[in-house]
Amino acid sequence: MRRRFPKLFAALSSAFILSNLSVGTAHAIELVPTVEDAILHNPEFREQVKAHQGVQADLRGAEGGWLPKIDLGAGIGQEKITTKTADTDLTRKEAAVTVSQNLFEGFATQSEITRQQARLDSAGYSAQAKANEIALSMVEAYVNLLKEQELLRLAQQSHETHQRILDQIIQRNQAGVGNSVEVDQAKARLSLASSNLIAERNNYRDTLARFERVLGRMPDSDLVKPTFSYKFPEKLEDAVNTALIEHPAMRSANADIATVRYQYDVAESAFYPRVDVDVKQTWDENINGIEGKSENFQAMLRVSYNLFNGGKDDANLDKVAASVHQAAEVRNTTRRQIIENMHYAWNAEKYIRDQLEFMQKHKDLTLATLQGYRKQFSLGRRSLLDLLNTEDEYISAQRALVSSQHDHLIAEYRILNGMGLLLNALNIKVDYALAENDYKEE
Repeated sequence: MRRRFPKLFAALSSAFILSNLSVGTAHAIELVPTVEDAILHNPEFREQVKAHQGVQADLRGAEGGWLPKIDLGAGIGQEKITTKTADTDLTRKEAAVTVSQNLFEGFATQSEITRQQARLDSAGYSAQAKANEIALSMVEAYVNLLKEQELLRLAQQSHETHQRILDQIIQRNQAGVGNSVEVDQAKARLSLASSNLIAERNNYRDTLARFERVLGRMPDSDLVKPTFSYKFPEKLEDAVNTALIEHPAMRSANADIATVRYQYDVAESAFYPRVDVDVKQTWDENINGIEGKSENFQAMLRVSYNLFNGGKDDANLDKVAASVHQAAEVRNTTRRQIIENMHYAWNAEKYIRDQLEFMQKHKDLTLATLQGYRKQFSLGRRSLLDLLNTEDEYISAQRALVSSQHDHLIAEYRILNGMGLLLNALNIKVDYALAENDYKEE
């Protein structure tokens, strides 16, 4: 049956590929819910959220430095004491409760809390940066799938057009109007159109696989083409300035600098004295060979000050100082990357937009030429080669226009991502890893 109806099977195969997104639910898929779904279920983003939660625990631990420490101790055992005058062998029992409150340790507690807060903010900004990255990947996969659907439709249309032309040429040849060379020529173009259709099916499948990788599942319905209405700054410099302020990757780098600066303050605390209040109550029995119970209460203000630690504290301070400069260089690298990405996205959007006007004119004029050639060919005033070349040129013009339209849409979203505003523009809230402070002055 396949051999008897090759055209039917080819048409059914293409129809299945073009319509497989309609299988399942009757509801169309829109961009914003798809992007939000991709972010929430992406393992890389979830990893960033868990990292943020881990730093939250570190912050709670640092805040515990403000609170007193309570220790309970108890013991029982045999104590044997031998002296010149007597020997004792008693069961020793002891119990104690100690409450310690640090009053001063060189501002270490305050600095550590501030450091952990900066780490927490950095983790929050990193999660937001990852969310922006995933959002852009999903947007690209979504728009590219729309593009490949349209290109596949055009490839199928081209195949059908060349098949129709071949049928006409065969009929003309059988009627004694044409010749066998025209039949071979039409068959050759049909073979090329068939090859292009197969290649386009492969491109579509690859794009579908990319979509599945980003979203985590295949689309189960038709995709709705998004409309872009965000107004960009008038100048590239304004967009770059916005990116350097708003982009979460830049904010995370600034928070990292603040983190190591506060870590330097923590390291400096080793050069200060430590002041603690210790309150201790003991309940003992048979202690030091003295039979009987005894109780002891102490309330002590203790001061300790390390005078020499083998140079370890100085070395640690130098290490942290180097880390501050290292974090600053990482921030500088991030800054350059953000500027570079903004230039790429801005230039792509501008030049593709300029091209679209000419591509649309090329398509319209080619269509007008094609329509004229079709009439002239039916009257015998145009050769088959002229008609086939114009058909191919029109298909190429359509493909170029479709590709550029979708590439321009992606470039617009890339600008939003470059400025760090993609999630805001899509009205997607990532409230799982928030940052409290901005460290742009670091």
